[in-house]
Amino acid sequence: MQIPIFPLALVIFPNSKYPLHIFEERYKKLINKCLAEKSGFGIISRIGDTISEVGVYADIINLIKIYASGEMDIVIKGNWRFKRINFEMHPDGYYLSDVEKIADKESDFDYDLFSNLKDRVKEMLKFVNFDLNQSFWDTLDKTSLKSFKIAEKSGLSILQQQELLILQSENKRLNYLLDHFEKLEEKLEENKMIKEIILGDGYLN
Repeated sequence: MQIPIFPLALVIFPNSKYPLHIFEERYKKLINKCLAEKSGFGIISRIGDTISEVGVYADIINLIKIYASGEMDIVIKGNWRFKRINFEMHPDGYYLSDVEKIADKESDFDYDLFSNLKDRVKEMLKFVNFDLNQSFWDTLDKTSLKSFKIAEKSGLSILQQQELLILQSENKRLNYLLDHFEKLEEKLEENKMIKEIILGDGYLN
């Protein structure tokens, strides 16, 4: 399967919603093509000079605004994960890649582990005196991939987000996040971080 590729300094998770402003000519052409064909595109993270191999196929779920310049504000939603195989250039200037879909190798889910992590998140939010909108918790309860939803509000670096995306086990991802929150709590207690560490996200509920 070949899909268009949009490298960004961003990690999109399955089911995550994210707003994008499209301004480059090549990506305006790509988005217009996707809108016309009701198709999506692959987002892979660009970390420094490195283009990640694992990304997420995203659908456009809302076209918010089209500017006179042709620039656009859109909202995308992550769908399935993939591993890119190659790169080639489309005549319009954006990349194409053959991809392989990837999914969890283990269908594990430890509810006690999740409950422990959820409690840790709530404790952290209380510590920094911030209340998440109820829609976040409602979505968390409904989604099957709970680790990715929690990751949206976890203050992970883009490298950590990419590491989490690659893991093919829900329990491994939950443990990864639990370890992260334990370390984060220690740093907060040492007054080395502020509450923006877990609030500086752009994900939508």
